[in-house]
Amino acid sequence: MYIGNNFHVEFADNNIHTFEITGRERSQNDSSSINFSAWTKTPVTLGDWKVIPFGPDNDLPLEIQETIFSNHLAPRILTGKQQMLVGQGPMLYEMTIQDAQFIKQPKQDKNIQAWLDAQDYENTLLAAAKDYYYTEGVFQKVFTDRGSRIGSSNSIATIEPISSVKCRLAYKNGSKTEIPTHVLVGDWSDGNAKKFDVYPLFDAKNQGNYPVTIAYSKFASFGVDAYTVPDLYGSLEWIKRSSAIPFVIKALTNNSLNIKWHITSPAKYWEQKAGILKSNAIKENRTYKDQELEDLKTEILKKISDLLSGVDNIGKFWHNEKVIEIVGASQMEHNWEIKPIEQKTKDFVDSQLLIAKHSDFATVAGLGFHSALANVGADGKSDSGSEQKYAYQIHNLKDVAIPEMIVCKTFNQVIKQKFNTEIKLGFYRPIIPPESGISPQDRLINQKA
Repeated sequence: MYIGNNFHVEFADNNIHTFEITGRERSQNDSSSINFSAWTKTPVTLGDWKVIPFGPDNDLPLEIQETIFSNHLAPRILTGKQQMLVGQGPMLYEMTIQDAQFIKQPKQDKNIQAWLDAQDYENTLLAAAKDYYYTEGVFQKVFTDRGSRIGSSNSIATIEPISSVKCRLAYKNGSKTEIPTHVLVGDWSDGNAKKFDVYPLFDAKNQGNYPVTIAYSKFASFGVDAYTVPDLYGSLEWIKRSSAIPFVIKALTNNSLNIKWHITSPAKYWEQKAGILKSNAIKENRTYKDQELEDLKTEILKKISDLLSGVDNIGKFWHNEKVIEIVGASQMEHNWEIKPIEQKTKDFVDSQLLIAKHSDFATVAGLGFHSALANVGADGKSDSGSEQKYAYQIHNLKDVAIPEMIVCKTFNQVIKQKFNTEIKLGFYRPIIPPESGISPQDRLINQKA
């Protein structure tokens, strides 16, 4: 039974056997051994274009999506951060100086507001905020109005959201530089796109040159060109571990069986099997499907599970070869391991719950959200109101300025050029006043739901 994140459980003769796939494989990379700066040095050739991979296997957004969605904490945390950023919604403002401090002064501008209201700008900003907290980058489609093509200064008509899952930066095949000039939009679920649309990158200094462009705004990563590497990348393994443990507990409690063996297999073995399946598909003139590899995994692991179970297997043996591969300055082993698990169910469950607890805290910390705001207290209880209020104030003080800058960047570039103004688009986040300045009957603690 496949339960996600390359973790399998097989049942045989009243025993559970757990299988884990390790090593380098698509969507299962060892982050400690990845050369991040090499992403841009190994472009994918698609027709007339050199596509800059988004991640080692050009599938980082998909890996993040699969890892986050299957976790019980991560989606809620990232949604919480999005809600904290957006606050009570978009607003127009201008920076002013008051008491030697820069503050946002709300502004009203009928022309800018009319342009915003003519498009679904709130949904576009919400989508941008969602994408930012998953990848720390935002892709947006920018449409030019017809008037701009005959000399109108009001060049940009609308801005629409587009997911980073669909977008890849690219440059012309044969270009003298490797600087991205275009965005290819398509289905990258297998690393490459069979069909794709090509759009020029949005240029803030030359707006309106093309009917449709795509803007890419990001929080740049140190030493990595083109895309950004989101901070949550280093937490993916903890998130995967947090997601896998409930399945193990579920299998144990639902079936009242003992987990007898844990089998670890090398990813390289499955990569070779995938290569054979793809080759067979080509010979048979049909399209290869990822499900073929999953079905083969289930078949092979079931045979191993049968081999390790039952009284009829006396005299049978297991043969395995170990392969050592040198990757850069690192040594990587590719071999199968079969480890017996002592039948101490209570100890096993307790250890899994302990790992789950640490995984949850590692997930919260890695995603950059205070546990008081995520409602993950050290004892399983929610933190006090004062702790939550303090965490909220600190978050608003230091964790929303850069995300807001990036999420609203394209809108503000267009507003500046289109309306020749210093007014910007941002978000309104109310400041919670101190309880000491509020009459007792109006304090939060005394408010009825």
